[in-house]
Amino acid sequence: MPTILLLKGARRRLPEGPSWLRRSDWMLLDVATAEETVRAVAAHGPSLVIVDLEQDPEGALEAVRVLRADPAARDVPLLVLTPPDRAEAARHAGAGHVFPGNAAPEEVLAEIRRLLALLERAAPRVKVEAPVAIWRDGQPTEGRVTDISSSGFFTATSEPQPVGARLEISFKLPHDRSGKTVTGEVIVVRRADGPNSGFGARFFRLPQNASQLIDDYLAPRTKRPKTRG
Repeated sequence: MPTILLLKGARRRLPEGPSWLRRSDWMLLDVATAEETVRAVAAHGPSLVIVDLEQDPEGALEAVRVLRADPAARDVPLLVLTPPDRAEAARHAGAGHVFPGNAAPEEVLAEIRRLLALLERAAPRVKVEAPVAIWRDGQPTEGRVTDISSSGFFTATSEPQPVGARLEISFKLPHDRSGKTVTGEVIVVRRADGPNSGFGARFFRLPQNASQLIDDYLAPRTKRPKTRG
């Protein structure tokens, strides 16, 4: 289940009532400070952080600076809801995306949906065939990685995992001359049933060497430079 962190009272900018949230397959977490947000990033691997500059502009801007300065949180996408006169300050602090703070809640929700869809498609995917070992709560199962990107992969399996499940994974990339194994944790973000059963997973916790293996594998196949060093 994709996680969205709401900083500095950003929840008030969303529609009231839980019905839209039940349909969204998102988990919302409220955090009060930048330090709490950094801890939540490490614990939950959020897809997005939303900051509201309306109530506490200076405190919210400082939170954006702290997030962008922290190595573990600096790459998490930020949506900052801001008055027009604060937009430039938000960008200067490190906001990747700003949106009018006076927009109607339904407009803010539509922008969140649009941004999450863009983030899902942002990382180029590469077709691949590789067996993967999977553990959920210590119980093993198997599957086959059919495509991979820097943000996650899709696994074909007769036992699709539920959305929101946290899994341990281990696999080797084909044609990788190093012969090393990618190990780490992922979160299931999409389930597919039927003839092409399986699940899509987003990388949650990967050791630096595992991230580097994936980057090294993707770089010549996507014609993009490696992003981690």
